[in-house]
Amino acid sequence: MRLVPTFRGPITPANYALAAPALVFSQHLAVAAFYAWFHASLRPDAEFWLLPLRRLAELPGLPPWAAAVGFVFCLAVSWVLAALSFRRADRAGYAYLLAALAIVPGLQTGAILLLAILPRRRDELDAARPVGINTAHVLQGTLAGISIIVLAVLISAVTFGAYGWGLFVMTPFLVGFTTAYLANRDVVLPRGQTTLLVLAAAALGTLALIMCALEGLVCVLLASPLGALAAGIGAGFGKTLAEAGHSRGKPLLCLALLPGLFALEAAEPPAIPIDLSQSIDIDASPSAVWDAVTSDAPLGPPPGPVARAGFAYPISARLIGKGVGAARIGVFSTGIARESVTEWMPGSRLSFALLSQPPMMEEMSPYRRVHAPHVSGYFITTRTSFTLTQLPSGRTRLTIADSHLLRLEPALYWEPMARWAIAQNVERVLQSIKERSEHATTHVALLKHS
Repeated sequence: MRLVPTFRGPITPANYALAAPALVFSQHLAVAAFYAWFHASLRPDAEFWLLPLRRLAELPGLPPWAAAVGFVFCLAVSWVLAALSFRRADRAGYAYLLAALAIVPGLQTGAILLLAILPRRRDELDAARPVGINTAHVLQGTLAGISIIVLAVLISAVTFGAYGWGLFVMTPFLVGFTTAYLANRDVVLPRGQTTLLVLAAAALGTLALIMCALEGLVCVLLASPLGALAAGIGAGFGKTLAEAGHSRGKPLLCLALLPGLFALEAAEPPAIPIDLSQSIDIDASPSAVWDAVTSDAPLGPPPGPVARAGFAYPISARLIGKGVGAARIGVFSTGIARESVTEWMPGSRLSFALLSQPPMMEEMSPYRRVHAPHVSGYFITTRTSFTLTQLPSGRTRLTIADSHLLRLEPALYWEPMARWAIAQNVERVLQSIKERSEHATTHVALLKHS
């Protein structure tokens, strides 16, 4: 048996029973290796065994390259596992729903077990399909792909409020699978035309989301690389099954898993912690830096790429009162954040906890209001602190540490973007405070010498 990402050829129950669990547990080994590499303690609890890649996203200080490597490894494992599972279902002559479930985190163990014990039941295949284009079937496949995208967002995002593997991976996979299967079930399209048809259906589906005010352009663009990859893989499976003569529609039963998967993800939402800390050395005394930290002057440097990407960025902040319990109002590009001071040590430390925050991004849309729940409540800032450390020669090191929660899956895909946006915003705040502090110090020095 060859473990390659292909979906052609039979596979025996014994070989599948050996290969599939090995692929699943390779993810656990990879996560354990990352934790060992970064000298972190790994908790082998139930969540780790069900959702190992979520545990990788929780690794403290996970660098972007590690998240990228982990995500690519996850995709490779899912591709090979899906190929083997579909080959196993094809050999049994049914159970394509189980084959799709075999790549769903949390459900794959049971699906793999059932696939491994299924008896062989192979019907006689139809004659080889002629090559050409059946316009009616192409239109059916395209319309089916568009409908799946719109219905998936209505059910997962709008109804359940779930943004996870089901919406960002399984939905485009099934769009590719269904579109390719329907378009190739009578006459076979060339592989390149099938892929273009699937991508066109996905593009039209996302355009329908924008026109129906269900999503904005920014979110669509951010999710499109992952969705296009999943749709392309699904297209290969759908085309192969159509060519094999499975004309009774049984493979399309895979669509039945989506609502249940959305409900499951809504019941067990992720909460991936992101803790970041950045510092800058300032040619000013701690008292001057403290005055700049507590000032209500607007931030100086332009927002840069964060604003162009549509993410929220800070504009100014204002303290109401002094000491622990004082209120802090943060003005962002998307609205107002309300915070409460939890530590107040003039010239040394200022910390505050979040009470409410504005949307994390501003969607680009032809409509004033977009019904996209993900802009609020799926990325939460919980705590921020400013620490001032006195350095020799009257200088000060300013450190900003903040904690956040990410409630989007796949976390390894979204977390690097979140870390980048956070780092860009914090860097802008640090630079603004540095310029303000040093300008004030220079101004005071000039007054003394005048």
